[in-house]
Amino acid sequence: MADSLLPYFNQELNAIRHLAAEFAQAHPKVAGRLRLSPDAVDDPHVARLLDGVAFLSARAQARLDDEFPELTDTLLDILYPHYLAPFPSCAITQFTAKPDLAAQVDIPPGFELETEAVRGQSCRYRTTSHLTLWPVKLESARLTGLPFTAPVNNLANGAVAVLRLVLTTLNPEVKFSQLGMDRLRLFLRGGPAALRLYELMAAHTLGVALASTPNDIAPVLLPATAIEEVGFAPEEALLPWPARSFEGFRLLSEYFAFPQKFMFLDVAGLAAKTLVQESNRLEIFLYLNHSSAELERTVDAEMFALGCTPMVNLFPQRCEPVALDHTANEYRVLPDARRSSVMEVWSVSSATEVRQDSTTRAFQPFYRLSRSNAPAANEGGSYLVTRRDGPASLGGTDCFVALFDTGFDPEAKLDSVLSVEALCLNRDLPSDLPFGGGRPGLKALQPHTGIASMVCVIPPTPTLRPERRARGAWRLISHLSLGHLSVTGGAEGAAALKEILRLYDLRDTAETRAAVEALLSVAAKPGTARVPGARLGAFCRGLDVELEFDQRAFQGSGLYLLATVLARFLALHASINSFVRTSVRLRGKPEPELRFPPRAGARVLL
Repeated sequence: MADSLLPYFNQELNAIRHLAAEFAQAHPKVAGRLRLSPDAVDDPHVARLLDGVAFLSARAQARLDDEFPELTDTLLDILYPHYLAPFPSCAITQFTAKPDLAAQVDIPPGFELETEAVRGQSCRYRTTSHLTLWPVKLESARLTGLPFTAPVNNLANGAVAVLRLVLTTLNPEVKFSQLGMDRLRLFLRGGPAALRLYELMAAHTLGVALASTPNDIAPVLLPATAIEEVGFAPEEALLPWPARSFEGFRLLSEYFAFPQKFMFLDVAGLAAKTLVQESNRLEIFLYLNHSSAELERTVDAEMFALGCTPMVNLFPQRCEPVALDHTANEYRVLPDARRSSVMEVWSVSSATEVRQDSTTRAFQPFYRLSRSNAPAANEGGSYLVTRRDGPASLGGTDCFVALFDTGFDPEAKLDSVLSVEALCLNRDLPSDLPFGGGRPGLKALQPHTGIASMVCVIPPTPTLRPERRARGAWRLISHLSLGHLSVTGGAEGAAALKEILRLYDLRDTAETRAAVEALLSVAAKPGTARVPGARLGAFCRGLDVELEFDQRAFQGSGLYLLATVLARFLALHASINSFVRTSVRLRGKPEPELRFPPRAGARVLL
């Protein structure tokens, strides 16, 4: 007997015994011979009969309870198709260009990599954003407070520190003018110190100077907007995001599952200097209006990494053919029968029926955005994907497909198969990958030129999965309850927003729980902002949202990144011709600690 059925059996057996004993006492002439009491059954034949009835009733009750989560899970899959899918393992990979190159190397998103084998099987990853790889290296990095040495200019007015980055080409004979580098992507690593440095560069930069040396008399000056945050745009998503899912939920899920993907900053506008820089050396100066004595002692070149991009354990796979024998109402989808223990379906991309005469019929998703009243001749109806818990020994889930053929022919021959294309992951195998000393080893699965090496700088994360079945109804209610009303009521508004954050906290660690609980209140009031590019000084009405946090939960780091994600999340709720402007205030302080620009969706109003 399954352990999950045992509580139902005991409950039903106790209920039958009590009811039967009461019946026997009320009708002794009819049921007295049963010799029943609430605690015992004297007749062994009657006892076996009651056990059988209790077993059948327990199965029926368990099935009824199982059907309710199926309802809520189906609604979640319709309204929020991203939520029930597992979050695959992620990592940060650093590519190094060959030193003899004198030009950039473009690595497109979707570049596939394979790790070294673990337990006899390798893991497949793919990059998630475009990477421009330059044959340069970061020779040194230093954060210096007053007094500092840097090119003298108006940007230095009010600066209390300067971050100096020294770049050199891998080949000393190659000059920056030959490269024509216009944008450089930096990845910040180093735990809490990296989070504080990220805030300094993103929020406290007054301007940027490009120079040959600190005493360069003709530096190129760039505004603070030359430092750009990376990882928030839809094209930089870790996972393929469903069109009917809210973009803000993507930001939350990525922040809690893999916050390192946001630890990238671009330095833009470099071409103004590099195109005329007849040298293999370039220095970048960031003038800052805030600093930290601890960071000044900590910052060095090891906190930065060039040529980095996120990668995710997700890959396309043609699954095993499914024989449509019409003996079942759904069919299991196996990515690879030989590797079923280390492969799991993340999503079904397409389903096509292939007949014996080689004709095909394409099935469409049952819950698709558009539906035609007159299906095409080669359209085979719809398919519905169901995800169920897999064997406990394997972990993860199994995928099943049910077909709904609007033109079903009962006399059709049973000689067709279903060809399924899917995106898959390697179950929990990435958790066993080694890290350190250049491991896990990586191998490119497609031709490439100009790449000298590939190495993980952030260890692969474990595969994360939402809690299934038990709390589906509450998850659905929490999603449906989020709206503008949830950000207008102080502690009540904070409670509603915190509930959403908990839904996407798949890691559920002490650190992430503390960050969520640090949100104390949410307040909103009407506001106005200038419309960019409008003539005659046009203004727009919107919403000013103030978030209050308890700083003790962040230990001096991490608040800025969370606040940035929340500011963009709230801005994506802005209605048409409106905006959301977010500020962050710390408990006990009268003035906001952070102020973010007004945003209309993903667009900044300046």
